[in-house]
Amino acid sequence: MSLSGSIDIGMTGLLGFSQELQTISNNVANLNTPGFKGSNSQFSDMFEQDNSVAGGTGNASGRGLQVLPSVVNFSAGATTQTGIATNLVDSGNSFFVLKDPKTGQMYYTQDGQFSFDAKGFLVDSTGNYRVQALTSSGTLQDLSQATYQNSAPKASSTITLQGNLNSAVATPQVVSGINVIDAAGGTHTLTATFTPGAQAGSYTVTVADGSTTVGTGTVVFTSGALTKGSFTFTYSPSGVPAIPLTLTLDPNNATNNAVTSGQPSTLSPLAVETVDGYAAGTISNTSFNASGVLQLTYTNGQTVSGPTVALANFSSPNELKQAGSNTFVTANSSNAQLGTAGASSAWGQLTPGAIEASNVDLATEFSAIITTQRGYQAASELESTANQMMQNALEMKGQGA
Repeated sequence: MSLSGSIDIGMTGLLGFSQELQTISNNVANLNTPGFKGSNSQFSDMFEQDNSVAGGTGNASGRGLQVLPSVVNFSAGATTQTGIATNLVDSGNSFFVLKDPKTGQMYYTQDGQFSFDAKGFLVDSTGNYRVQALTSSGTLQDLSQATYQNSAPKASSTITLQGNLNSAVATPQVVSGINVIDAAGGTHTLTATFTPGAQAGSYTVTVADGSTTVGTGTVVFTSGALTKGSFTFTYSPSGVPAIPLTLTLDPNNATNNAVTSGQPSTLSPLAVETVDGYAAGTISNTSFNASGVLQLTYTNGQTVSGPTVALANFSSPNELKQAGSNTFVTANSSNAQLGTAGASSAWGQLTPGAIEASNVDLATEFSAIITTQRGYQAASELESTANQMMQNALEMKGQGA
């Protein structure tokens, strides 16, 4: 092999080590990038058949270093708690599915820095791609909370009272502060007046809205035991649909014992235990459970389950190509096996309120830097030596002339 061939071989080494340093630099630069996957440089030797000898059957001779495409390391990074409810980490090897709403291009990522944008869509850290949900029919759609902004009111239907209805009192006993909800979500405060009847233990109950009677009924205690404890009436607030209401004494917590005035007693007077129904509400909190289901909490105390985060698995992650912003693309999106967290043993669980850290190991990268530096220095020395030998040869040839 000629000296020029040695220079060419040395140059392949310089280029190869430069490429490796670039890969290492990119890994180190993204040490703190959530969900980042480091890469490893790949090389191969180059050989050429030497046919200069008679018959053209010479041995193969080395021609230097061939740089191959770098390989992504898909190992998981450490889980870091953020406390942000919309941040997600997948405990398996799955990828979150993203979609560019402008082009329809699908992307895949393990960077779970998600948040809801102004339109109610769950988006990635750049705000450009929308996180996908998996429907019950197995199709993908943008994960959105837009249709869940409000919780509709529910009219009250049951008023439950508890406590002691004093059998020693001959005058009416009043339970106030009964707040019921109408069908439009409005609140109305009712009172219930218990008037003793002619029969011991029997009471006529009058329910009123202010000074207006809205319902009547009876309750009966027999020998102190509740034998008739409920009645139903229709309440018709002004301007809204009428609602049927049932007033009930809790059979386990309603008594008819005598309490003499001025004597100490541990018995609490009859009062409101519960009133069902609720007013309209707006979202007060959003989060995800371990299965990736969106959980919405409203100001009226109600909770609703929304869409489920879609995950994608690949038989060979090496078919994924880096596309920037911690995303990957595949030439054929049909290769993605879609599923949801915890659906089977093949799918991991999600950890809400956390992100996956970069999988770059700084100690490994520093070790690679030292090795690369030494290799580059050796290749550079080879270039200098071959160049000097060629220079000497040219000088000797000139002297001979």
